[in-house]
Amino acid sequence: MQVKQKVLCFHGFGTNSDILSYQLRQFKKEFTDIEFITLNGPIPLNRNIIMDENLAKMLENQNIYSWMSFLHMKNNDMNSIYSPAFEEVVKILKEQGPFFGVMGFSQGSSIAVRLASKIAAGEVDLGYDLKCFIFVSAQINPFGNIDNKSYLCRVPSLHLIGINDFLVDRSLGLVVQFLNPYVIYHNQGHKVPTLTFEQVKDLKKFFQNPTQDWKKTVYVPQLAKF
Repeated sequence: MQVKQKVLCFHGFGTNSDILSYQLRQFKKEFTDIEFITLNGPIPLNRNIIMDENLAKMLENQNIYSWMSFLHMKNNDMNSIYSPAFEEVVKILKEQGPFFGVMGFSQGSSIAVRLASKIAAGEVDLGYDLKCFIFVSAQINPFGNIDNKSYLCRVPSLHLIGINDFLVDRSLGLVVQFLNPYVIYHNQGHKVPTLTFEQVKDLKKFFQNPTQDWKKTVYVPQLAKF
């Protein structure tokens, strides 16, 4: 029996692990040698948040979560708002590893970004090396490091960037924090994209050999001509 490689996945703001599992249904179908394990954020939310109407219907009668809370801020340190979530993720990666990689979607990417930064700075040791980071509708760390230093991560990274995503510029800003990024653009918005046949093939190549030199762009969107 084949042992699947594990990827730990972090959902977006105001959803949960079940929703992300549904959003990743194509990934699970196409990449059968990988187990995408979704995790709930540690901070429960009430219903007084703005979200897409269709998503709200899917989440009816379900618990929803976040990866951050300003109630956890200490000494005006913005990074502390993620501390409970980050500590829980590191614990899982250590105790249930090794993991092939981690994936962050939207707000969940903030945890993956912090993990990459801490690994690059030598502040986190999982006891093994992650093979890749996967970012979907992600953004550069909005709060930065408390010491104002930037660290380039050597772990290979995959970036799925929507040209119609309101975070597209911040997603591009995140790419340059990695020494070996693999970037795939799509025409969709702020979502886990539906992959084309060619994109599935490209991702399979990445998963088979993430340490290859991936410093290229698979698809470059054409700008409108005026």
